[in-house]
Amino acid sequence: MASSDTLRALSQALSSTVVSHDAATRRLAEESLRQGESQPGFLVLLLQLVRSDDVDMIVRQAGGVYFKNAVKRLWEGEETDVMISPEDKAAIKQQLVPIMIALGSPATAKLQAQIGEGLAIIAEKDFPEQWEGLVDELVGSLSPDNFVINNGVLATAHSIFKRWRAQFRSDKLYSEINFVLARFCQPYYELFAHVDRLLSAPAGQPLPAGSSIPLLAQSLLLLIQLFHDLSSQDLPPFFEENMGSFMGEQGGREGWLRKYLSWEREELKGDDEDETPGPLQKIRSSICEIAELYALKYSDAFNQLGTFVDGVWNMLTTLGPGAKEDVLVSRALKFLSVVVKMGDHRDMFSSPATLNMFCERIILPNMTLRQNEEEMFEDDPMEYIRRDLEPSTESDTRRQAATDFTRALMEHFDQQVTQIINGYITSFLQEYATNPAEKWKSKDTAIYLLTSIASRGSTQQLGVTSTNVLVDVVNFFGQNIFADLQAASGTVHPILTVDAIKFLYTFRNQLTKDQLVSVLPLLVQHLASDNYVVSSYAAITIERILFIKVNRQAQFTQSDVRPFAENILMTLFANIERGATPEKISENDYLMKCAMRVIITARQALTPVYANVLSRLVNILGEISKNPSNPKFNQYCFESVSALIKFVCEGAPSALPHFEQALFGPAQVILAQDVTEFIPYIFQILAQLLELHPPTELPNEYQALLAPLLSASLWEQRGNIPALARIWKALLMRGAPLIASNGQVQGLLGIFQRLVNSKVNDVYAFELLQGLFEFLPLNDMRQYANTIFMLLLTRLQSKPSSQFTASFVHLFTFLCAIQSVGPDFVIQTLDAIQAGLFGNILTGVILANTQKAPIRYRKVVEVGLTKLLTQSDATLASPNQQHWPSVLLALLDLFTLPQDITYTNGDGAQEDLSSLDPEEASFQSSFSRLGASESATHDPVSDVKDEKLFASKEISRRSKERPGVIPALVQQAQATEAKTVGDFVSYMRDNGDEIV
Repeated sequence: MASSDTLRALSQALSSTVVSHDAATRRLAEESLRQGESQPGFLVLLLQLVRSDDVDMIVRQAGGVYFKNAVKRLWEGEETDVMISPEDKAAIKQQLVPIMIALGSPATAKLQAQIGEGLAIIAEKDFPEQWEGLVDELVGSLSPDNFVINNGVLATAHSIFKRWRAQFRSDKLYSEINFVLARFCQPYYELFAHVDRLLSAPAGQPLPAGSSIPLLAQSLLLLIQLFHDLSSQDLPPFFEENMGSFMGEQGGREGWLRKYLSWEREELKGDDEDETPGPLQKIRSSICEIAELYALKYSDAFNQLGTFVDGVWNMLTTLGPGAKEDVLVSRALKFLSVVVKMGDHRDMFSSPATLNMFCERIILPNMTLRQNEEEMFEDDPMEYIRRDLEPSTESDTRRQAATDFTRALMEHFDQQVTQIINGYITSFLQEYATNPAEKWKSKDTAIYLLTSIASRGSTQQLGVTSTNVLVDVVNFFGQNIFADLQAASGTVHPILTVDAIKFLYTFRNQLTKDQLVSVLPLLVQHLASDNYVVSSYAAITIERILFIKVNRQAQFTQSDVRPFAENILMTLFANIERGATPEKISENDYLMKCAMRVIITARQALTPVYANVLSRLVNILGEISKNPSNPKFNQYCFESVSALIKFVCEGAPSALPHFEQALFGPAQVILAQDVTEFIPYIFQILAQLLELHPPTELPNEYQALLAPLLSASLWEQRGNIPALARIWKALLMRGAPLIASNGQVQGLLGIFQRLVNSKVNDVYAFELLQGLFEFLPLNDMRQYANTIFMLLLTRLQSKPSSQFTASFVHLFTFLCAIQSVGPDFVIQTLDAIQAGLFGNILTGVILANTQKAPIRYRKVVEVGLTKLLTQSDATLASPNQQHWPSVLLALLDLFTLPQDITYTNGDGAQEDLSSLDPEEASFQSSFSRLGASESATHDPVSDVKDEKLFASKEISRRSKERPGVIPALVQQAQATEAKTVGDFVSYMRDNGDEIV
């Protein structure tokens, strides 16, 4: 056990990270914890703290989060130099199950969830091979009467097994599942039966001392979730044998899952005003998910499907409008949607009476705006927007679920459903016309109904991509939507204004460019609305309209937005700046995304007003840097700055000093205050600005960065490394002599050594090396060459990743290709380490992988191989001459064969910025690239315009220098691949080149 002083110090450090308002104090506490990670027993101590009832709950929760994140980073040591010792790993595993059990009460559920996630991470790495006793320990901990313990055991099992749901099929995965099933199924079944007996006992019958109805309900929920986990990949034979117990029997017993779909218990109902699902809702939702899974994957064995359809249908008709039922309604409708789409059970739904009943009793009630949604529109507008636009499994809206169900029905019954829904739409619109001020909800419902039947295909990014031919969307827009879009503020209900804007957003692809241009001014007006949701939807819709492409080309150009680009941006910035705190300023990322899209579309049209735009962006950055809280907003904000730099400086290079003057101050503040979320962006912006300077110029303000950018603490943050490597290449290009004279080459090589041993960051080690060799005089690097290659070869011998091998091949050919180095240097360096090493590396690594070179590396690889053939005396001397034909064949294969895509990471083409949509790329806590900041790819062999022609000319030249030598080597190659070599010789002849 740790001493009380040690626990107290750890508790204080964790407390400072979550409750201190002083950034410096938080950073010191975080650094203290990071240093503690390298101490033996640190994670074991964290677990003790989380388990201790004497520690404040907020500190225990911080400890649980830190444990989970530390395990993710440290367990296999891939992202850090710190390694957890085998002794600590064993101690952690020994404690995890007891701690999960100890945290099994409702009061410590959040703690249990955090530790459970950490346990799941460890299990993914070590279970079952290095943790064989885990399942036996869980099963052995089950109790016949203590359901606090049982819930801890079940929660632990669920945290381990739930990851199977999302994994791809593999032999390793199935071996793991079978290992679990053999040990877990029987005790699991017996516990399920025991819980069912206790819950089915007559009212008034006493329960065991360690149980209660709420505890048993939690046990039931976990058992049902585990049923899903264990069934997620394949139907377990044990479940198939006991399908009657779980699902029921034809004409016989009901089965546990079907029974608890309709189960009621007064003490579990909770308050009707609750918005969070209670035990009953969670149990039923999980059963609906299982029914959906079995309908999709195991329909042959799922003979009870019809009874589940009836049960779900009957349940839906009894559920009230309360928010706590929302997720259950969504899950239930999703199950019904799946069954409808399958088509095998068409007869269940095909009668007109059934379709009418579905529309009347399921679709309509769940399409109608509810009181709590109206209140959310007024009181929590951001949440209203998110739920409407970003449906998730945790916050599914009834409207979206009802829409999906409607579209599922239309896949088989489109005419009937369209006719039924059209009748309701007409009725609701007539009702609205009788009293627009009072009956606005009727029109709102009509619009949602129309949208649900009009769309046949859509994506969140592109909107509706195909429509129902039975619905005239454009006509409906003209008759029922356009007037609300034009209406003056306050003359129609704001929700109808939002409906009108959202109609445009949804059906933007069905309108012509001229029609969209005509409504853009109306959207710009709504952007200035005092209503938060109206102005936000206007921004969202403008952004998506500007994103539209036709034949991969942006439909809107800078000339289209020039008249109102500045107005849009200034209005957006004003809306953003309404926030009184950094958190409120960055709350609405839709506004900043719209600003980014306008800048990317307007391009040079913003040159006359760029200073004003930049000033507002810098002010916003300054505020949100005080407490970064929304990663999306941060990305869009920096992307906006980067795009403004790119497009303005392209057309007006004289603007560069103004950008530097405006941005250097905020950048220095962010770096000085160690705003870790922003530092990777700052380095990308600084690199972008530096790259706009001539390659022969390193301004003084960038010279001042040289020493700070070697700071070890900067390179310890994984998110900084890509941008740091990039800025150092730009610095080396412009200031290599200064860097050498400052003695900073050794510092860079120290960083290289750190990076090359990291599986995550080794690619950036190669980037640094390329910059050093390309821009420094070779004599400055010669003294380090042996050490550099020894480090690389050591990694190459220890099961290198495909990425490392590709990077090594690129470096090898890069050094051969660039004029300042050349192939003889590479050969001499390798053979100086060990005689004949060059030949071994050439045949065993380089030639074995050239065909796999990513497209962006190919030119360098081709030029490097050509120079290896033609600009080295060593390759024509023994023993290396024997490899010459193989090098030629590898080169010709690059010219003639398609790329081997065993590994590749892009073609290196500069990103089409009109396609830039960071939301579609996952936001990474470690690094998010600024697409707009990327400069044109540097070509170290830019003097070569045509690689194949270059090879032809060089081989011809070399053959004349060494007459009689090259023809024999070419003949050896031709004996292996006659057509490939023959075609190239003909190509040479056609270009006036010959081999002599």
